[in-house]
Amino acid sequence: MQIKSVELPGIGKKYSLDMADGHTIVIIIHHTGRRELYFMDDIDDDEPAFTVELNDEAARKVGTILLGADYQPVVDERVEIMQKNILVEWIKLHGKSQLVNKNIKDARIRTLTGATIIGIQRGAEIIGSPDINVVLLAGDILMSIGKKDQIKKLEALCKGEE
Repeated sequence: MQIKSVELPGIGKKYSLDMADGHTIVIIIHHTGRRELYFMDDIDDDEPAFTVELNDEAARKVGTILLGADYQPVVDERVEIMQKNILVEWIKLHGKSQLVNKNIKDARIRTLTGATIIGIQRGAEIIGSPDINVVLLAGDILMSIGKKDQIKKLEALCKGEE
């Protein structure tokens, strides 16, 4: 899959996803938070096969679903093995944790615990695949992935029990 993005001055940002099956998905994120999704049968089509429009809240909920926060399907036995050994957990960051007010890079979470932060819920906002410069705040809910012992270490770190 190839993803292209372009700034749309005065509007927001446009993402084009060229899918392996020849279809194209175009996503326009407006400065207002509104999202438009266009599904094209072919990249050269002038008209989409269909469109979807989402407000900011609905787009974030759909994004959370697509991240796999609620459900992760089992595709084959390799995935089953991985799911038995790898956990995806939401962990609350408490105010007394040494991680508070540090960016992900400086917090050295992966070095200290082996776990990886793959998303952050900050109030109603969901930050998917957060950049290493995102500053962690007390009350953040960290979507993390790792082995059971790695997740336990991260939970202790987030509680301030390091």
